Amino acid sequence: MIDDVECLLETLPQVSVLVVDDDDVDRERIIRLLHRNAQCSQILEADSKASALRLLGRELFDFVFLDFKLDDGDGRELVPSIQQRNQSCLIVAVTGTGNERIAAEAIKLGVYEYLPKFELTEDRLRQTISDGVRVAAIQAKLRETEQLLQHRSLYDSLTDLPNRNLFLDRLDQLCALHARNQLPFAVLMIDLDRFKEVNDKLGHQAGDLVLREVGVRFSSLLRGSDTIARLGGDEFAALLLEVDSAECALSLAEKVGHTLDTPILVGEHALSIGASFGVAMCPQHGRDPAQLLSCADIAMYQAKSRLGAVALYAGENDKPWPKAGQTTQALITQLTRAIQYEELEMHYQPKVRLDSKEVLGFEALVRWNKPLQGQVNPDEFMPTLESCNLLSRFTYLTLELVLSQQQRWIGQPRKPFKVAVNISARMLEDEGFVEQVVVRLADYQVPSSLLVLELTETALVINPVKAKKVIEQLHAHGVSLSIDDFGAGFTSFTYLKSCPITEIKLDKAFAQELEPGSFNAALIQCMAVFCQTRAIDFIVEGVERKKHWPLLMQLGCYLGQGYSIAKPMPATKVLPWLEAWEPNGPQA
Repeated sequence: MIDDVECLLETLPQVSVLVVDDDDVDRERIIRLLHRNAQCSQILEADSKASALRLLGRELFDFVFLDFKLDDGDGRELVPSIQQRNQSCLIVAVTGTGNERIAAEAIKLGVYEYLPKFELTEDRLRQTISDGVRVAAIQAKLRETEQLLQHRSLYDSLTDLPNRNLFLDRLDQLCALHARNQLPFAVLMIDLDRFKEVNDKLGHQAGDLVLREVGVRFSSLLRGSDTIARLGGDEFAALLLEVDSAECALSLAEKVGHTLDTPILVGEHALSIGASFGVAMCPQHGRDPAQLLSCADIAMYQAKSRLGAVALYAGENDKPWPKAGQTTQALITQLTRAIQYEELEMHYQPKVRLDSKEVLGFEALVRWNKPLQGQVNPDEFMPTLESCNLLSRFTYLTLELVLSQQQRWIGQPRKPFKVAVNISARMLEDEGFVEQVVVRLADYQVPSSLLVLELTETALVINPVKAKKVIEQLHAHGVSLSIDDFGAGFTSFTYLKSCPITEIKLDKAFAQELEPGSFNAALIQCMAVFCQTRAIDFIVEGVERKKHWPLLMQLGCYLGQGYSIAKPMPATKVLPWLEAWEPNGPQA
């Protein structure tokens, strides 16, 4: 990040300045001092709000030196206009008073610096501009990264098609539009056939090439008003607008399928890849996103049994279930039993400093010890859990499992460590959530400073106002808050600055393809600088390779979590692992 900033400084060594002051003597003095600074390539002046607005409408300035007391109004009223016209412009308040209250109010408005006129010197102005150029360069880099993050949060990085987040958002919009004007549309769920064989025989690189080509072919056939998205893996989906009949939707799906009739060339191999399509119609099969997706998914599994087929949702009587007869209700029944009979177990994965090997704490990860089947990972049951009324019981149970374990660890003769617990976004809607957390901390006599609650970035995006309120309440009780899977959703840096966040965990996808000079490396470097300026711990998840440690530290990230440190482990193995780790560091 620092190298990027220095590069920006070399390409923009000079700045354009506007001085706004109605006092001729003060204005001329500021201009005279600025003229002695070789960085100032252009200095313009305004003696009123009106003249300043005219200049701001014609010119772009890097700095505006602004007096708050002007003959034709309060200079602070110019701040929004300046920021609107040029987001990168830095405003320096120059007033005749050193009042701390006014200075604090100025900073809240977005003023970069506050300088009383009696403190103005050539050196002080030179330092202000020099530091400001550096700040502007960092802010520009942050804005660029924010835009890239926004794109990555909405588009698939491999195919550049809309991803699941954007697809679901557009589906929500279409359902709302249908409620107003009855606009019909179709939902397609698409699953590639024989794709697993490509990965197994030719490797994932070949699989990636196939997915890119499939995305190009699908996009080439659909209309500009339609949406084709990659939901993940070899699963795609489409929204077809103004399709008022099942026959029309099926015909379009068949045409999309025919784009795969021509083999896909990967090196010397000509790969024959097909696809199965499930079609659901709005309003015939439903009017809300969940219902339409479910119907299209059911139809797709009907088509999958015939490979390369297109199937229309045929109703409840023909409903199959893709997971070996396992129904949602059956899974809910088994989860109810799991909660009641304590089949849930917490495993713990450490977070460490990569330079000193210091253990900062652990993340608690739930595992379901299912009778006859063995250990089940959360990915297999959390979607169902999120959609039923068991979530609250599950959340408080996992919290109690962690706190009871922490209580036992606190009794050990070693320094206590923090443990993080994952919390669903839905729990933010529970008005008693904060109180329940505080009560359980007291029940188990665990200091609030030893508990970290991890919220996914998606939780912030879905309901930012509610999330901020809950975060602030928990922070007031001494509970630390971590943003998990950062980069998978899209949270503005402005929002992060306004929340009392203590930790940001970068989504593990960014550590998987980490090379010097890559986007992932630039993002990590930028986030490291941002977190450092906000006193926020910045952790990269998914650090699976020890060879990435030096690069991460070079980029400014010194905290990591992943298999190159340790896999999640049962509570009984935590203390032995700590004893083996701390004196010796990581094993090669």
